[in-house]
Amino acid sequence: MSNVLNNRLSVTVDPTVITEVKNRIEEINTLLPFLTGLTKDERRTLPKINRSNKIFVEDALDSMRQNGDILPSFINVEEVDKDYALYNELKVLSLELAELSEKVNDTRILAGSEAYSTSLLAYKMFGVAANSGVAGAEALHTRLRERFANSGSTTDDTVTDETDQGTDGSETSDFDSAQSSL
Repeated sequence: MSNVLNNRLSVTVDPTVITEVKNRIEEINTLLPFLTGLTKDERRTLPKINRSNKIFVEDALDSMRQNGDILPSFINVEEVDKDYALYNELKVLSLELAELSEKVNDTRILAGSEAYSTSLLAYKMFGVAANSGVAGAEALHTRLRERFANSGSTTDDTVTDETDQGTDGSETSDFDSAQSSL
């Protein structure tokens, strides 16, 4: 559990800023209408350029430009040239967007971690208060304990995705740690 006194984030974002960022993302999508999505299978099976074969592509492209008369008519050197240029142009954007995406995801993880860790601590404190006979603490502790009743299964209002910190299964282990020290 993180130290609640070490609150690394204390930020609120004005809803107009979120709207503006979303508008700018939409602007980017409008500026690059050719962007496409791939299926998981395509992402896995399509041949990709890497460090070692990038030089091969460059050499082959130079050879195609200089010796186009040897190639069959169905190989369009201009299209290969355009594809390779687009690959290089998008690589620059991809790196910058990946860095931004990583920062957004990391900040989201940290904010969620701080909220969750402090919530677990509050739950533990409600349990201590309930054990000490503080009026109303038992009801609070019981209500929060219900969130862990279906350990290992996802509740209807639990949102999980690849950037979330975990599932109800990991919450259960945090709960168990919190519970064991009560």
